[in-house]
Amino acid sequence: MLQAKKRFWGKKPGFDTGDLLHIGVNLIFAAMIYAMVVYWNLVLLAITLILLSKWRVLAVQPRFWIPNIKANLIDVVVGISTVVLIYSAESSWLAILWTVLYASWLLFLKPREHDILVGAQAFWGQFLGMIAIFMLPSLVQSPFLACAALWLVSVSAARHFFSNYEEPHYRSLSLIWGLLVTQLGWISLHWVQYYALFDVKIALYAVVVAVVSASAGSIYHAYKKDTLQKGVVLENLLFAVALLTVIVTTAGWSAQL
Repeated sequence: MLQAKKRFWGKKPGFDTGDLLHIGVNLIFAAMIYAMVVYWNLVLLAITLILLSKWRVLAVQPRFWIPNIKANLIDVVVGISTVVLIYSAESSWLAILWTVLYASWLLFLKPREHDILVGAQAFWGQFLGMIAIFMLPSLVQSPFLACAALWLVSVSAARHFFSNYEEPHYRSLSLIWGLLVTQLGWISLHWVQYYALFDVKIALYAVVVAVVSASAGSIYHAYKKDTLQKGVVLENLLFAVALLTVIVTTAGWSAQL
């Protein structure tokens, strides 16, 4: 006779106590970040808490510290950017939305290792970081600091993306991408434009970089998976050119040199 398979608590399928604890801790952590920023106005303490949450990065031999810090930069970017966006939110529902998105990052997107989802991690971290940078007037009015922040965000995102493909030249490619994005950011600081989506001010620069990133990332993914064809290149280029044309023609350009 066939015996029915037993389902033990802690055995797949189903959650075990570790899964429940992981979910609970991350939800509480996101809620604490929200409370610190919105109710207690402890923005710097919230950023410090995010940095302290990465204590395991240094819980190894010192020779692994730098690689671990680089590997976890995109997570730090998302965390600090979320704090900035919650603090800058003009309504309570928007602050709650950023908190929910951060909890979703911690629970669903961050742990994933599939190539497409790792690309989504890099894309979201870069996009969120650039939105947050342009939400801070003190940074926008300080071009050198803003460019340094943009360089760090873009290099972190590129490194996160390339390293998942075992790209032997990921360091050089990440630095090249960071240089290009920073140069575009330097120019964009003289033509600061925003799109208003509900109560969110999204910098036009962040949208442009997001479009280029999505197109270039899709082509690179096809190349690494040996599925790169002329159709894939043309499709992505036409998609990017069409969106960029709409962005350029609908933006109000007024130089602030």
